[in-house]
Amino acid sequence: MKNNEKAIELLRELETRQFTGNIRLNFNQGGITKMEKNEEMLKKARPQK
Repeated sequence: MKNNEKAIELLRELETRQFTGNIRLNFNQGGITKMEKNEEMLKKARPQK
């Protein structure tokens, strides 16, 4: 249950930061065993001249 609460807290924090990417959670027998976060680094487009 503790891991589930941490995952929910992480999701709420990422939402406030306007996270862009993906999150992968691995479950085993109802509990979270592994959590991966991959954030996409977006490049700003250069203004065209």
